[in-house]
Amino acid sequence: MNALNAAMVRAALAIQDRGRWLAGDMRDRSDRGSGVVETIIIVAGFAGLAFVVYMAVSSKVHGWISKIPGSTGP
Repeated sequence: MNALNAAMVRAALAIQDRGRWLAGDMRDRSDRGSGVVETIIIVAGFAGLAFVVYMAVSSKVHGWISKIPGSTGP
């Protein structure tokens, strides 16, 4: 049981040390927010493109469906 406790303490200290190292690394970077902004812009652009493609395809599909005899109901 002592070996298990010792291993858990070592793992917890290693995780804490890694967290401190990452936090220090983030403080040293001057452009830490630019990646987030760029990602948001890219995602918004793809969402806009997907909406335009959806609108174009949707109207085309509805046009095809309306040409099918009996597609509007009995």
